[in-house]
Amino acid sequence: MAACVVTVVAACGQAAAPTVLRGEPSTYLLTIDQMVSPDFALSTSPHPLTAADVAGTISGVVQQLNAAGFLAGSGEEFFRAAGSLAEANGPLQVRDSVEEFASPAGAATVYSADVARLDAVAGARAASTGALGDAAHATTRTVTASDGTVVVELTVEWRVDNLVDRLVVRGRNGGTRLDDALLLTHRQTVTELGLATPRPSAASRAATP
Repeated sequence: MAACVVTVVAACGQAAAPTVLRGEPSTYLLTIDQMVSPDFALSTSPHPLTAADVAGTISGVVQQLNAAGFLAGSGEEFFRAAGSLAEANGPLQVRDSVEEFASPAGAATVYSADVARLDAVAGARAASTGALGDAAHATTRTVTASDGTVVVELTVEWRVDNLVDRLVVRGRNGGTRLDDALLLTHRQTVTELGLATPRPSAASRAATP
């Protein structure tokens, strides 16, 4: 009897295996029907991303991705034309990407390195995301367009199990908010976890043009 008790206790004490998501990365991306503002068009269709695509021109990132168990990725881009940038409300450009890793640990390693790089971008300011996935971080950065309008770039990176997601939203500063980006990130997260997509809140609906 004692041996059985020991066996049961030992089994109960074992840590559960980390969850891994193995869907095709493109199936995790946002759809045009999930945009927070009307009149968006898919300007760049979902397409595969290699480690080199993700790294871009940043030295050493390809090796870091491969060492962390990078398996595949996918990206896309949406665009919404504005009659006047100075008066535009809501996001105008949305870039979405997903990276799949062999394990949550590998994804966490890459996520941490990416956050450090995002914070190091000139003019970037860290912003709170609230609860999102297993870990999340956001930065805001502004530039002045040729007509004098201040444009904001909102970047949210978050991890869901073995996936690293990145969403970049651009629009007029003051007309495009971090809330707009976070609504999209939550929609993508529930898709990745196989949950029902939440309806936008009354406040979010009222804020869209």
